[in-house]
Amino acid sequence: MARKILGVAAVLLLTAGWAFADITTITFEEFVGLDGTPVGTFYKGITFESGAGGSDWVAREGRYYNVSSWETKEEWGTGDYWINNYVSATTALEAGEGNDGIIRFDNKDAKYVELNYAADARGLYLEAYDKDGILRATAYGPPNLRYIDGNESGPGTLHVDWNGTDHIAYVIVHDSGNYWTVDNIKTDASGITIIPAPAAVLLGMVGLGLVGWLRRRVG
Repeated sequence: MARKILGVAAVLLLTAGWAFADITTITFEEFVGLDGTPVGTFYKGITFESGAGGSDWVAREGRYYNVSSWETKEEWGTGDYWINNYVSATTALEAGEGNDGIIRFDNKDAKYVELNYAADARGLYLEAYDKDGILRATAYGPPNLRYIDGNESGPGTLHVDWNGTDHIAYVIVHDSGNYWTVDNIKTDASGITIIPAPAAVLLGMVGLGLVGWLRRRVG
């Protein structure tokens, strides 16, 4: 019986590990308490690069900006920019910052990319390119600030997909000004892994401890 329980525990632990490896939604919540930190290569398999404007992607913690959280219903400053939880990412939000940014997939095999956004009067574009730099798909989202635009529906959504011979190698996010932010980036690109949050690490440690205890019981 103990051997059977040991086998089940091991399978559950491995399944948890695979779940972490298969995560394809980037929420930026790993940057809570790290406002202004460059995103860059923080996530394995995906790189956040500066665009033509030359500004880095940085994590923006909502409490320091004019942001409303759709999930927690908290509001900071004027509350105009919708994000999902506590942190989003952008190359913009401040005068003089860049109005574009690149998100590059290491394996160049994404079939779709989707993200949530908030943008001022110029709206926001999401453009998908293949490995040869050919534009394959474009999505545009209109201005959607909470109070200025009267939007009480939360962050907007932009989605691009391309399933041709060459898949999506990278996307460019841009407007014609300097005021936008994005959140909850979803994609089916392979090879992307996210550093587990502390709770996930704790769960893994508990699982390993359980397996070790059961082995000692079996022995």
